[in-house]
Amino acid sequence: MNRFIHLSRFFFLVVVLICGLAWSCGNSGNASSPGRILRYSPITRRVCASDTSQHYELYLPSGYNAQKKWPVIFAFDPHGDGKLAVESLKEAAERFGYILIGSDNSKNGSSSTAHILSVLLNEVSQTYPVDLNRQYAAGFSGGGSVASYLAVESGNIRGIITCGAGIPGFNPQMVSKKFEICAIAGREDFNYTEVVQIPNQLSGSGWRNMVCSFDGGHRWPPSSLIVQAVLWFEANAMRDGLKPKDESLLLQFRDSTNNKVDKLVKNHLNLNAANECRMGIDILGDLINTKTLTQKLAEIENSDTYKNEKNKEAQLLSMEQRLKEGYIQSFENQGLDWWTSELKLLIEKAANEKDMDTRQMYCRVKAFLGIICYSFTSKAIAENKLDLASKYIGIYETVEPKNPDCFYYKAILLDRKKQFKAAVISLKRAIEYGFNDIAKINATFSKQVQSEL
Repeated sequence: MNRFIHLSRFFFLVVVLICGLAWSCGNSGNASSPGRILRYSPITRRVCASDTSQHYELYLPSGYNAQKKWPVIFAFDPHGDGKLAVESLKEAAERFGYILIGSDNSKNGSSSTAHILSVLLNEVSQTYPVDLNRQYAAGFSGGGSVASYLAVESGNIRGIITCGAGIPGFNPQMVSKKFEICAIAGREDFNYTEVVQIPNQLSGSGWRNMVCSFDGGHRWPPSSLIVQAVLWFEANAMRDGLKPKDESLLLQFRDSTNNKVDKLVKNHLNLNAANECRMGIDILGDLINTKTLTQKLAEIENSDTYKNEKNKEAQLLSMEQRLKEGYIQSFENQGLDWWTSELKLLIEKAANEKDMDTRQMYCRVKAFLGIICYSFTSKAIAENKLDLASKYIGIYETVEPKNPDCFYYKAILLDRKKQFKAAVISLKRAIEYGFNDIAKINATFSKQVQSEL
């Protein structure tokens, strides 16, 4: 797995456009039905027959019947929350008619990813009428990396949706079979910069790719963006002759895109308008006439407003890079007092900055500090460097005072120092804030701590 999903720089450790859809699409099993009210089926938990320790969450679209082949999306959450992954994809699955499979076993830090995926793929292929030519994968954060891994290793995944995670270090020339890549990230996500670099990363490779963004942080994206990503899969399947062309759906999307572009230009948001044009051309190209969108894109790109926005974007990304690199150095060189002061200043800048793009950049940097804290702290704990771990945890607690991992590592530190009561208090706080890996707790802490929980 690490041979193709690795970090190009130390600070990318885990593991562009607001495009909410105003239009409504039909289920792929029927004709497009604008305005159709979605009627969702229940999500059910299933156990894998070949390995009962493996289970997953299943969503079958309301029009499901076993007499036809269905496209499928395998979904991965970094915390092994298969239900959350399926919930995030459910609207798109219902609109277009996809089976959803959300793994409950795949999670960050798992040492058995290959086995989990092998069991899951075997279970699905033998249990459900899946269209083997239309298998996809999706995931958030570390789950996005799992989706990429599955696509590379299996050779049978047609496309992926990676949310809150780019593909740093990915070399398309080392992959035997191309797959489509849709990447989505919040503009306050610490992984935003690696996501928006994907088109440059794949430039000239012939790989289909599309990037979307939204106002928000490191989380599963709004369902409207997932719907648009799956629409792109649908359009590509039409383009490649894997399903009939739905001209009504495509025309509806084109009209919606033209309207969005006009509104964005009117509001002097030319960068977003250009991204919207490109998105429409990516989805509709070779299927219906996109001449109007192409002309609008050319006009926008030639405008002074657009050029100014592009320059500003480049300057902010450069500033973000410098800040991140400086903070990495400061993590080892500066003490808690410095970090307390610096964090206060960063929060004030994010809160008081009137320019949204600059404010979002500061938010990304603050979120990135949490990743630095996690990395340095976990490394110090793994190497049993308790003095360093104590320093890093102090910074971690200042940066993210409600992060469960912070208090989990603090509890480990206290346990190793034989401060068992304090370790129990810290571990209970970690659980209060969301740490729920009981197996990890049982394998990590002393009997004195476990007996007090």
